[in-house]
Amino acid sequence: MLKHFLTTRRYLVGFLMLSLLLTGCGFKMRGQTDLPFTSIYSNISRNSSFGIYIYRLLKASSPKTVMVDSPQQAELIITQLALNRTRTEVSLDADGAVEEYELGLTFQFSVSDIAGNVLIEPTILTASQLLPYDEQESSAKSAEMVLIYNNMEKSIAERLYRRITSEDLIHRYRQLNPSK
Repeated sequence: MLKHFLTTRRYLVGFLMLSLLLTGCGFKMRGQTDLPFTSIYSNISRNSSFGIYIYRLLKASSPKTVMVDSPQQAELIITQLALNRTRTEVSLDADGAVEEYELGLTFQFSVSDIAGNVLIEPTILTASQLLPYDEQESSAKSAEMVLIYNNMEKSIAERLYRRITSEDLIHRYRQLNPSK
């Protein structure tokens, strides 16, 4: 009983120390972001899983920001220049069968305001992951491949979101649009 009490106390003290450390360094959970632009247009399909991730992130963090259907209605324009999936054979066994693939996702985009001012130059975000492969488990590996691509899409969507809501982009937008 005493040993359990000391272990529990040790964890409690550790948790309190960690809490004080995080509070002291200025750590703050990211909540809603007040974006200076209230409307966003993007040519990223809202029906794709990738588009859904991005739109959900933006809506959750800035509920006042709306996604519009044409660039003429938007204050901020996110342009998808390319979205490509790749699958490369990395290693083969002695019989020439694939043992491992490298799956890749490349997203190229730019961001501008309604006046055509470029806020983010054309930029490429990439993600890749290795997939061990066995022909005897091809249906399971196909399902795993879909999951890996979905995870990479989520990762790139989060990185795009962080770029759009970054202090640098917001500051540049406000410089170019002083009324905001």
